Amino acid sequence: MNKGIPFSIFFILLILSISYSFTFRQVYGDGLFMEQLSASFGDRKADLLIKMDPPVVTTALIQNQGQKPVIEFKLFDSKTNQTFKQVTYYITIEKNGKQLLSDWFYDPNGDLKLEMQPRNTSEITVAGDLDPILNAYTSQGSGHVVASGPIFAEGGLYHFIVRIVTVDYSRTIIPDDQQPIFNGWLSVGASKNQVFDVNGKPVPVTVLGYYDKINDIKYNNKTNAISFNMPFNYNMSRLKAPDNNVYIHQEVDIPKPSILSTTGSYDGFVNGKSVTNYLVVDGSNKTKDVAHFMLTKPVVLQIASQYGKDNNTKQGNETGTAAAGTGNATSTSSSSTSNSNSNTNSSSIMSFTLMPSKNGSKSTGTPMNMTGMTMTMNPSAPSK
Repeated sequence: MNKGIPFSIFFILLILSISYSFTFRQVYGDGLFMEQLSASFGDRKADLLIKMDPPVVTTALIQNQGQKPVIEFKLFDSKTNQTFKQVTYYITIEKNGKQLLSDWFYDPNGDLKLEMQPRNTSEITVAGDLDPILNAYTSQGSGHVVASGPIFAEGGLYHFIVRIVTVDYSRTIIPDDQQPIFNGWLSVGASKNQVFDVNGKPVPVTVLGYYDKINDIKYNNKTNAISFNMPFNYNMSRLKAPDNNVYIHQEVDIPKPSILSTTGSYDGFVNGKSVTNYLVVDGSNKTKDVAHFMLTKPVVLQIASQYGKDNNTKQGNETGTAAAGTGNATSTSSSSTSNSNSNTNSSSIMSFTLMPSKNGSKSTGTPMNMTGMTMTMNPSAPSK
């Protein structure tokens, strides 16, 4: 549902608007269950917190347990930790470039909570009190604003585009060219199950991906390794953006006892490179080990950089081979290679491998705490 502020009211509010001094920029994130994004607002620093509660949201929990996650949007001054008042948000939610929701929301305390109720319907509807002037949904007096419909039906990243329309005064519209725009991503997990025949016995393996769709789960009977992949965009400009807090989390459930869990520790690889230092094993469950690939931004940048180098080398070799065999085709081949190289760090796949190992990452012995999981990793630790 997409509403606009009535023109006559909008015109009056625009006339009444005051001039805020913004350092305007679009700010980005690429997160898991929480993003904190920043922009300048005069002499104040405006941070937007986008947070999902509970932190673990999966399609299985939504379908089997009726999970109804609440998304919090909180605009505050990080210098004083004081929340901005009288905030109007224009929020758009997208998945894979498709718009799912786009509407106006208002909270007098600047702390908006939007409850998601996934349903098998054709479109998303929003329910809540309407501010009579702004024509924006508000939670005052009626609990959470509720968005129900086909949302969070798929796993992966959901794109939240948040534009700040009013601050401090609900009847004062910030000029269009000074409205901060925040871009954040939250993750919904989706699992994929595979049963392998290992020495005549069925061994079930589950992979839970929070970043994108999991594909091609395989078992190697020589190394007892489990491998899988997912789509990934290696564009370095996107990944290097200062406000892009890219974070990749994948879980692999290994049944125990089984031949896959006999060593009690594991090695992890991404695109063939060791990431064992970024593998955390939760062995607190008696029936399974849960191996978490937890790739922070510095690790993802290393992987993406290596991917670009490998592709450049591969395409360089292909160009040399073509030039040696085609003579007059050299210039054409070179031109084609140049265009291809410009897109080297683009959309492709990221491959994961989990392998039992005596000297790998061992069980923590305690259940994982999702809210503090990023703090357990050491981004500067060298890979093995």
